[in-house]
Amino acid sequence: MLRRWLVSALALCLAPVALSLSSVAGGSVLGTGNYIVVLKDSASAPAVAATATGLGATIDSLFGAVNTLVVSLPLVDLGALEHDPRVAYVAPDRPVSVLDNTVAPSASAALPAVPTGVARIGAAPALNPDGTVATTTGPAKKAAVALLDTGVMNRPDLNVVGGYDCAPASGGLFGGLFGGGRDSGGSGGSAGIPSDLNGHGTHVAGIVADKGIPGVVGVSPGTPLYAVRVFGANGSGNISSVICGLNWVAQNAAADNIKVVNMSLGGEGTDDGNCGNTDQDPFHTAVCQVTAAGVTVVAAAGNDGGALAQSTPAAYDEVLAVTAMTDFDGKPGGLATAATCSDGGQDDTAAEYSDYAAPGSADANHTIAAPGTCITSTWNDGGTETISGTSMASPHVAGLVARCIDAGPCAGLTPAQIITKLRADAAARPADQGFLGDTHTPIDGKYYGNLADDLGY
Repeated sequence: MLRRWLVSALALCLAPVALSLSSVAGGSVLGTGNYIVVLKDSASAPAVAATATGLGATIDSLFGAVNTLVVSLPLVDLGALEHDPRVAYVAPDRPVSVLDNTVAPSASAALPAVPTGVARIGAAPALNPDGTVATTTGPAKKAAVALLDTGVMNRPDLNVVGGYDCAPASGGLFGGLFGGGRDSGGSGGSAGIPSDLNGHGTHVAGIVADKGIPGVVGVSPGTPLYAVRVFGANGSGNISSVICGLNWVAQNAAADNIKVVNMSLGGEGTDDGNCGNTDQDPFHTAVCQVTAAGVTVVAAAGNDGGALAQSTPAAYDEVLAVTAMTDFDGKPGGLATAATCSDGGQDDTAAEYSDYAAPGSADANHTIAAPGTCITSTWNDGGTETISGTSMASPHVAGLVARCIDAGPCAGLTPAQIITKLRADAAARPADQGFLGDTHTPIDGKYYGNLADDLGY
């Protein structure tokens, strides 16, 4: 689920990227600040790092795949670094976080064998009596999904094959925050997976790929997952932490067959239509580097009930932005008369909390919908929880992208082509199979997209 970039203890760090760098950047106006330095394509990151060190900077991280440095530098020396001909731009680091996960108590009725969200997008698998997925002859699960989140509990019902830790570490306010990450890839054991002390990341993981337990099965059961932890136990971090995660994905996508990134996170920002180079947005620049590596980026639209054009990464044209709709029974038609959790809403309607695109806008061209209300999935205590948000809608679509690649219809397509394919398949859904707020029954001034649909993936 989403929370705005706002963190009250660091409120002075919230100036938008495009603001003057005389603003606070994680430090005193007259002292040392934390900055993200985006380099030109031809620049040598180690060489620029050496120059920055000579200016008195501390190099906190060097991200080669996205050609970016994170530095701590006295404000008085910032101008010299900004004017280095090898530097594209410099932006202050900012806090970023997921929305606090307020667990919505479920109704007393027994959970369905397949979660309603998975069933509603047509991805329900055949199940054994114990709730596990029945053995099928379907395509092997090869396309991996990287989850930039709070980590993942390495449960036996999840296929977590590795990961990377970019999250803040203990030991002082900024201790360990910019260490460049800690590799956890490939071990397959719990010691090699960034743990989830929050719960959000494990919930997202279950929606994507749970193998099947009573009450929970993922959209793409058994899909390989990489837990890229960018938030600590309190669900907060910095933009530099997220860029660290994107850098790791770009570096390892080819070797680890990572084809999808899910980002159930967001914050204030806009799309400049130029991969962040005009607005000096290092987050956007990093996202473009990942899509250039052939990875489809799926992101939650936002939970403010407003325009997603003001929320990043959902606003970026390179991202498949996922709005949330409400469904309580896994079936079309608005037949469910009672909510299955305390978050409420009306069956088969656009979720009131969900952000949306403006009809006819560029954002409408990369927006799709998925179930997000009263979603039951895995939790970091070994059980399950039911929560709501566009954070829950996004992994439904991330799992569907992985299915589409493995089954063949999306194999060999570029990220932009995959976005077009999934949106076209959603638009082909019959009008009586959709929801109030889709293109068949639109809501004035609000474009939520059509409900994602598994068309034989």
